[in-house]
Amino acid sequence: MKRIFALLAVLIFGLVLASCVTNPVTGKKELNLIPPSQEISMGKQEYKKMLSQFNVYKHKDLNRYIERIGNKLVPYAQDKKVKYTFTLLNSPVVNAFSTPGGYVYITRGILAYLNNEAQLACVLGHEMGHINAHHVATLLTKQMLFNIGLSIAYIKSKEFRKIAPIIGIVGNLLFLSFSRTDEYQADYLGVEYATLAGYDATQMASFFDELERIEVSQNAVLPEFLSTHPSPPHRRKRVIQLARKWQSVAKRGYYEIGRDVYLEHINGILFGKDKRDGYTIGNHYYHPNMRFTFAFPKGWSLIDMPHYIGIVPKKQKGAYVKIFLKRGSIYELAHKFSSHGFVLESREIRINGYHAFKVVRMVKVGNKAVNQSSCFIDFNRKTFVFFSQSSSVAWPLLKSKLEEPEKTFRRLTNPTRLHVKNLYVKIAKLPDTMTFSKFLNGFKMSDELKKKIYIVNNMYPDTLLAQGDLVKILVKR
Repeated sequence: MKRIFALLAVLIFGLVLASCVTNPVTGKKELNLIPPSQEISMGKQEYKKMLSQFNVYKHKDLNRYIERIGNKLVPYAQDKKVKYTFTLLNSPVVNAFSTPGGYVYITRGILAYLNNEAQLACVLGHEMGHINAHHVATLLTKQMLFNIGLSIAYIKSKEFRKIAPIIGIVGNLLFLSFSRTDEYQADYLGVEYATLAGYDATQMASFFDELERIEVSQNAVLPEFLSTHPSPPHRRKRVIQLARKWQSVAKRGYYEIGRDVYLEHINGILFGKDKRDGYTIGNHYYHPNMRFTFAFPKGWSLIDMPHYIGIVPKKQKGAYVKIFLKRGSIYELAHKFSSHGFVLESREIRINGYHAFKVVRMVKVGNKAVNQSSCFIDFNRKTFVFFSQSSSVAWPLLKSKLEEPEKTFRRLTNPTRLHVKNLYVKIAKLPDTMTFSKFLNGFKMSDELKKKIYIVNNMYPDTLLAQGDLVKILVKR
């Protein structure tokens, strides 16, 4: 045992010595067990996943515009070996992120809330900062060393073995997101790149204010761009200080804001979720593109993701319904599902005129007995899977509710539900000097829609606008 421990210790020491590399951002030696070639490989793999999950959002020359802004920042990035790919994802989520190897992603969701080119440059620069500072590689290095240390402790201590699984889970959760220090450094670098490229990075401060307003409007659901980041008030004050610092370095006579040119480029983009890919009214779900509908239990929550739909009760832990598409016939899939666990039910049925196969099985999850059901429905030459689960004890009480979505699944034929309208960003010009509320009163729209419009512009009802000013409004079509 001592020999194994000694060998592991030597291994770690060797890794530490061999893996100290110079960080291009700080110029300091840092421990990094992930070589650049592996970072590039990881980035390429994630790129394929992102495109398959979200698809690229195509709108006029918006993709080329984002690339153009990003490429303006590239000359000021420290790591000259990185080749950047800027991608606009078709997602309503307010987010931007990056993966190793130079892959920067931005969603159409965040574009609707940005108000000028300078803010766009800062967001892209922030993500480039993560790449340049090799934050992912550092995070993975820490995780690898943690797991090696965990293995040593497991070998050396019998007492530790009892709690090792818990410590392993808790420890690895610490490495799921960047640290606050990483985020502050990315802010710093984003401001640096944008300022040196000629943009007014102080504009990013007002975007942090807007993110707070989004949070409040969504009932404290934090925008994705903020979920792992320091709080906006701290970042707002800091970003102004950083911008002033870098402006004193750049010593330009003028710093670009680029409001009008930015708004012109996002004119006509889709706002929010595309209802053609699914929407809810009450406890009914409608999918116009695939022409199906179903009901779900009242009081339960529906989560509509790109590749599945989840339905969960508010109280019963571990109970849920998951709906997704699966390749294969209903018979093949039912046979495969029946091969695991203890089968309680297996039969061919019809769901509102469609062939289906229902299988219920009991399996063990940990030390608990769990009932799982899969209803495979043949619809338009596609196999829909309605998978539900709950503890075996709760199953009799929840069974009817868990089965409600599959039993109510049917073809969507209602023209009103099929031909649904979406919200789009439209750029409008002020005909005269007036308050924003007076301008919006000239349109037929609900108060709820007006609130959204105020937030996407980061303005208020009493904001005074001059003749010829451009603003974003939201229109249905």
